[in-house]
This record gives sequence, structure tokens and C-alpha cells, in this order.
Amino acid sequence: MYKWELDAVLKGIQAGYIDERERLAVLANSIAYFSNAKKPKFKKVFDRAKEERLLEEAYADGNTENKQTVNEKRVELYGKLAAAFGERS
Repeated sequence: MYKWELDAVLKGIQAGYIDERERLAVLANSIAYFSNAKKPKFKKVFDRAKEERLLEEAYADGNTENKQTVNEKRVELYGKLAAAFGERS
């Protein structure tokens, strides 16, 4: 394994730890909300229908302005991923 490959793997592992800490922070926030709210609403924490709709819109065929924005963000993320793993563009 080359040094840059090892660095990319280690960076990916560290990014995974950051993601896990973020998930735990979201969980802690959700628990605090449900513990302290007088009338907690689950949809304020997680709206599955909305998440699924956004996912479908991101991959749907059609020429919508929203899709273009999502595609631009996706291309930007792909570029960052390629750069993280050493691809030259």
C-alpha cells in the first residue's frame, strides 16, 4: 500500500468516527426533545416520508430546478471523494 493510500484509508476511518459522533449528537438531541417537550411530535425529529421524497427527487428523471441543485451538490461531493482518494481531475 502506498502512503497516500494509507492516508486516505486513515482519513476515511476518522471521517467515520466523525459521522458516528454526529449520529450520537442527533440521538442525544432527539432524546432531550422528547424528554422536555410537552407534546412531542416525532415528525419534528424524523419525517420518513419527506426523506424518501427527497431521495426520489434526487434520482428522478426530469428537468426540475431542485434536481439541478441536487445534481450540482452530488457532483461536488463526487469531486471531493475523488480528491480524497487521490484522483487527479
